[in-house]
Amino acid sequence: MGSTGKTILVAGGAGYLGSHAVVELLNAGHRVVVVDDLSNCQENSEDINGFPPSLVRVKQITRKECLHYANVNVCDKASLSAVFDNFNIDTVCDFSGKKAVGESTKMPMLYYKTNLTGTMQLLRCMKEHNVKNFLFSSSCTVYGAPDPKTLPMKETGQVGMCHCPYAKSKLFCESLLEDMTIGAPDYWKIVIMRYFNPVGAHESGLLGEDPKGDPQNLLPKLAQVAIGKRPILNLYGNDYSTTDGTPIRDYVHVMDVAKAHCSAINKLDFIKGLSVYNIGTGKGKSTWDMIREFEKACGMEIPLQICDRRPGDVPAIFSDTSKAERDLDWKAERTHQQMCEDLWRFYTLNPNGYQDISALTEAGIAI
Repeated sequence: MGSTGKTILVAGGAGYLGSHAVVELLNAGHRVVVVDDLSNCQENSEDINGFPPSLVRVKQITRKECLHYANVNVCDKASLSAVFDNFNIDTVCDFSGKKAVGESTKMPMLYYKTNLTGTMQLLRCMKEHNVKNFLFSSSCTVYGAPDPKTLPMKETGQVGMCHCPYAKSKLFCESLLEDMTIGAPDYWKIVIMRYFNPVGAHESGLLGEDPKGDPQNLLPKLAQVAIGKRPILNLYGNDYSTTDGTPIRDYVHVMDVAKAHCSAINKLDFIKGLSVYNIGTGKGKSTWDMIREFEKACGMEIPLQICDRRPGDVPAIFSDTSKAERDLDWKAERTHQQMCEDLWRFYTLNPNGYQDISALTEAGIAI
């Protein structure tokens, strides 16, 4: 680790977004401590030599040894505090919590309890251990269904008209963070990162999205149809007031999202109080657009059927990322074609997710 490296606690670091961020943090010279109870991972994601499968792959990608892991639920303050006791934490990145829009409409109490409690316990431990730097994973869903005239969406856009419990849980956490910085403006350095739609996988094909149960997002479902794990893609609504009738989203490569965290950490010395950033490409793509991009990547036509709209889905939203470009020197670099190609590479090498070790053995990696 270089002299400028920090010790960073990554809550939820064994999950999709968190594990890709860990790769970038390690490669940037930081020491990383992951806490994750694996509740969002596949049921048989047992530890391998003390690490869950995603972090085994992180170690093989980075060849870094300064990675530590503790099987801890962030809602369990006693266990979480013990991790703070054992490591001199400088910065906390919060990827914990549940994140599926559709699932949250069916289980709202679970989402409020898990997402709010986890973030609050992290903040309590930080305060008790004099840790001031906090990066929070939020979501563009806090903007609700914006007026098309307001797009691309700026960070100053109206929030609060949330369409699902997941979005509300993120908004409540944002409100808590705002109130904490108002109460102690010279103490906290808090960065809220509003992700748009992270997709893709690490370019090696070793690390990607291995969702527990039925995936809730478009790209993993496309990949599962292409790989033969599901017979057909359900397209939820083709009657939106968009150019082709399907919802428009801002899809951003997961590795660009990961790099945004390194950029924000590099700028912490210049941040005071609370700062909010959109993390996207600034380009809206329809569901049809992404289906066609993925068909090019996998070389086949995806069978689909039109279904009713899902509760909580909004017609169109995409980002204005000029603030992140100006303040953080960060801009998404990867194309939508790369997102689909990297995702397909991961599924080709890992048709059963992290249960498959063929990707590791083909890379000459022993586990």
